[in-house]
Amino acid sequence: MVLSALSSTYQLYKQDTNSVAAWLASTAKSLGYSADPSSATAAAAAATPNSKPASGGRLKGKARVQAKKRGTARKQSPPSTVPKHIININDFVPLAEHIAVKAASVPDTVRTTIDRVIAVRSGFGARLEKHGKVLSEISDTKHQYFIGARLAQVLEKVREILTPLMPDPVASQNAPTDEKLSNRFAGLAVYEPSPEFLDAPVIERPVKTGDDNSVYEAETETSLELAMFALTSVVNDMNRVRAHVQWVWSNYKVGAFELAAAAIATNTAIDLVRNMMEDVLPLLNSNGGLGYMLQKFHIVQCLMQGWTMDDIFTDEDDNLNYDTYDVGYGSYLTVYRLLEAFIGVLQPGQLPIYKEGMFGVYDPTSDRSRKTGFQKFEDDRALLMPFFTELTTTIRGVQDWPVKDEFLRGIEELSKTKEVPFYAVFAAQIFLDITYKLGEDIQRPFGTMVTHTTAMDNDIKMHFDFHAKLKIDTWPATNDLLIRDLQRGIQWVGKDPLRAVQAKVYRQHGIAIPDVESHRLFRMSPVISGLFLYHFRSRYREIGLAVADVWGSIQYCEHLYNSLRHEELLNSMWPDMDVLTTNLGEDSFYVGSEVPKTPEAYFRKFCLQMGTSAAAMTKKRRKNTPLQSGAGPRGLKATSPVLSMFKARYVENTGQVDFTPEYVAQIIELSLFEQQENEVDGSLSMGQIDDLKKLREKKKLQQLSNEGRRKVAKSGNMPLEQLIKPLALALYLAEV
Repeated sequence: MVLSALSSTYQLYKQDTNSVAAWLASTAKSLGYSADPSSATAAAAAATPNSKPASGGRLKGKARVQAKKRGTARKQSPPSTVPKHIININDFVPLAEHIAVKAASVPDTVRTTIDRVIAVRSGFGARLEKHGKVLSEISDTKHQYFIGARLAQVLEKVREILTPLMPDPVASQNAPTDEKLSNRFAGLAVYEPSPEFLDAPVIERPVKTGDDNSVYEAETETSLELAMFALTSVVNDMNRVRAHVQWVWSNYKVGAFELAAAAIATNTAIDLVRNMMEDVLPLLNSNGGLGYMLQKFHIVQCLMQGWTMDDIFTDEDDNLNYDTYDVGYGSYLTVYRLLEAFIGVLQPGQLPIYKEGMFGVYDPTSDRSRKTGFQKFEDDRALLMPFFTELTTTIRGVQDWPVKDEFLRGIEELSKTKEVPFYAVFAAQIFLDITYKLGEDIQRPFGTMVTHTTAMDNDIKMHFDFHAKLKIDTWPATNDLLIRDLQRGIQWVGKDPLRAVQAKVYRQHGIAIPDVESHRLFRMSPVISGLFLYHFRSRYREIGLAVADVWGSIQYCEHLYNSLRHEELLNSMWPDMDVLTTNLGEDSFYVGSEVPKTPEAYFRKFCLQMGTSAAAMTKKRRKNTPLQSGAGPRGLKATSPVLSMFKARYVENTGQVDFTPEYVAQIIELSLFEQQENEVDGSLSMGQIDDLKKLREKKKLQQLSNEGRRKVAKSGNMPLEQLIKPLALALYLAEV
């Protein structure tokens, strides 16, 4: 069971507001509330839905084909008949008054939830008021910013009416305080993870009264103030995720994390942010769009830091004052504008030709902390513009590119729609963050990828040389084709396919091919290098296990090694075999995961592993009992449940991009490692689980996950950025 509410800040706010509306409407309805049929609340009382039921049935046509390709098609739900009602904010007080007249009991969760919403919205508005009503300076519509205050005032009145019916509040160390929660939503403050987020308590909300199966939601606002509040919440969440991603690459830089683990954790973090953004995009679009709102957000940030409107922009063309660069670095406006500028150079069916040095050259040895805002902007531009060309070459010049990260997907969407996706802005910022974090080590990930893939290529060559005259009936020729395909893929990347495409374009335009380093895409992007390493390593591991199984050589050696060791016929250990059995698990070698320790057991376990029927090994076996098991010899088991959960996306290229917080939490739960305490000094470390009961539970969880039958808990409020660290650890330990 994992938490289902691994939510963004804005999602928590919406859930709180909707739960209050649902409790008021359902409780008043259960107490006989009636009102003017024209009001939204009257519709709730009459249980007349205001929205059509969702359609059900099977997927058809293209949608069904795509679902099959993704491998994620699920059984469709029957047509929904659950009514949905929108509760007007103005109706909150009449509903509360009716409940009070009936003297119904009010659960304490109503109080705490109302307190949270009031603290959040009034706190946000107060920060704006404190800085001279900055929203009024950027708003095209007068008085929009008072809507949030109205909601807070309405809820204060509701709380006042219902307080006599509420139980006395009980102080709890685990209960979230208004201060902590308002800080969670702290308007306009961009900050890094703090202890209250790492120790976030479970939030309980009021539930509907009785057996009411209707869905109630609070009236949806579209004001500029709410849009600014939502954007502020999302940006704060984004920056906390950024801080965790930087932590991952800081650890990679000092050798504490492995490349593929860091890359997968990073791209998954961007996935999580993209899903979080979907809630606020309609609100941003109704208030001028992403670019407009990011500009307003940047202005608000500057105003709150003492800048004036005249200082923020340098001329009537809306050019930024680069002295405000550091503010923009946290508000994403700078990166958004660079992405927006790239749209102008994209011509249909053509590759943008980047003139080397046009926007300067980034020096990874330079001290960024000593640079001016404009110099930092020049670094951003010098990095992003040539990298945009690499990404566009991948999109337009190469068919069936095997691995796509979120940055590549974002530029692909930008290329098609001529609009800047919000998640592409975040992906671009993460790209810059990693570059500046690694500094002079920025090309080390590429070197790691080359080292490992070269070793795989050489190993495959030696495999075919060794088996040139060795054949076995159980190894069909088609299996060799799979190995050759892997080798061709590695060699194809080694030849730098993007440079070949670009060289052709240069020749067509009569332009001299620039003398630059090969594999620029991989050299500039540690994430892409890491994802490609995972891609090839996963295929290599799968093929390696298949080869080992068909020849049985590893099985034979382990059984012989175990027998000689227990008979005390060895003078030394075999470290490589010890590591192998630890990583693959004893159940890969011995039926029942029980290591034999006697001569009789050696023979029995070996025969069972080689495919002898269990019935044939009994003393009372029947005369016609077949010697060979129908299942055949038992093979090695790939014991990397965490890594296997990313195979569909990065190896099979199914197009799976729905990495929700719940899904990621389930992946973390599959890890075969756990935190262990040193009995001597009490220090904590991560160790491999050796408890058979726990391991069986993990296998069951993996099976349920593969079948899509995992259940999810219904409470919790863990901030999604807290998933990044445990995911990175789980991935790293799985690779060790």
